Amino acid sequence: MTTTKTRVVLVEDDERITALLDDALTEAEFDLFKCPDLAAGRQALESGADLLLLDLGLPDGDGLELCRELREAGDQTPVIVLTARGEPTERVRGLEAGADDYLAKPFHLPELVARMQALLRRVSMAAATDEPEPDQITMGPVWLDTVTRRAGVGEEQVNLKKREFELLAFFLRNPERAWTRLQLLENVWGDNYACELRAVDLNVARLRAQLEKHAPRMVHTVWGVGYRMSEES
Repeated sequence: MTTTKTRVVLVEDDERITALLDDALTEAEFDLFKCPDLAAGRQALESGADLLLLDLGLPDGDGLELCRELREAGDQTPVIVLTARGEPTERVRGLEAGADDYLAKPFHLPELVARMQALLRRVSMAAATDEPEPDQITMGPVWLDTVTRRAGVGEEQVNLKKREFELLAFFLRNPERAWTRLQLLENVWGDNYACELRAVDLNVARLRAQLEKHAPRMVHTVWGVGYRMSEES
């Protein structure tokens, strides 16, 4: 019986790191496609990928450009950013651009493989959910369409970034309950989140500002706990 290997696209210009990853991921039975720049990465992704490993400092631009392009096109290929930029603010930038995980260089190869496998398991479990998610979720005048990835208030559409959209989806699926920042980080960013709790506050503030252009406050701060979404004023 033939087993199809997981197709991983690596966009990395450092030949030494590429060689190390080639050995490690081949041993872990991944099918690795090596790309030294964004142009080659875009071309490789046209044939599809199960996972993208993405450097940021590339000869023809910032890797986050490619990540944003994918998300804006509705492509949900899992992305792990590999970069020397390890500061918390840079991690937040990467995650807000649509990355699913972020690993600073130098990294431990077994940790990378474990993160890749965990992310692929999450994607597989989400795809295998028995009960299909409704196309549209609503609360009062606020609505969100999971197919078109659009959201709005009444007849007005609001422009949300990836994390803001996912936060709204999570709040709408779990109304009236108060969630801590850590719970939101785990449920919206995922098990392998790599950013500070401050990222939750920033994204909640942005989401709230977008919604309140057209409706009364529905995302509430629960002092000493975190946040909840409710039609209560």
